[in-house]
Amino acid sequence: DIIHSLSTLSLDTLETKRDVDLALRPMIEDPALRAFVLTNLEMKQQEQESSSTLRPTWKINMNAIQDQMDILAGFDTSSSQSNSSTIEQYPGDAFLIHGGSSKFVRHSYMETIAQYFPNHMLTTIRGAGHWVHAEAPDDTLALLK
Repeated sequence: DIIHSLSTLSLDTLETKRDVDLALRPMIEDPALRAFVLTNLEMKQQEQESSSTLRPTWKINMNAIQDQMDILAGFDTSSSQSNSSTIEQYPGDAFLIHGGSSKFVRHSYMETIAQYFPNHMLTTIRGAGHWVHAEAPDDTLALLK
C-alpha cells in the first residue's frame, strides 16, 4: 500500500529528494509511480537551533489520507442504484483523461461515468497507463491548456 509506505517513511532522517527516492525504491519499485509520488514532496526551510536547512516534507496531509483510506478506497459504484436521479452527481464540466494502456477505464464503465458526471468529456492518451500524468506529462499538460 503506497500511502502506508509514505506515512511510515521517516523524513527526519532524509536530507534530499534523492534520499527519499532511494528510501522509497524497495517499497515502490515502479520508477514512474515513484516519480509521481515524489511530486508530493517539497523541500522546506526548517529552523534548527542557530541554523536553517532545507528538509523534505510532504505537501499533502499524509496522516489524514492514511486515516481516511477506507472511505476513499471504499467508494463502490456497483452498489449505487441505476436511477441517476438518486445518485450524487457532479453537474459541472468534467474533463477525464484516460491512459490508453490502462485497464481501469473500460468501455463498459462509460454509462456509470455518465451517471456521476453527466457533463463529462473523455479523452485518451495512447501509450500511457493509469498514471497518465506521470507517464505522459507533456501530453497531459497539452490537453489541459
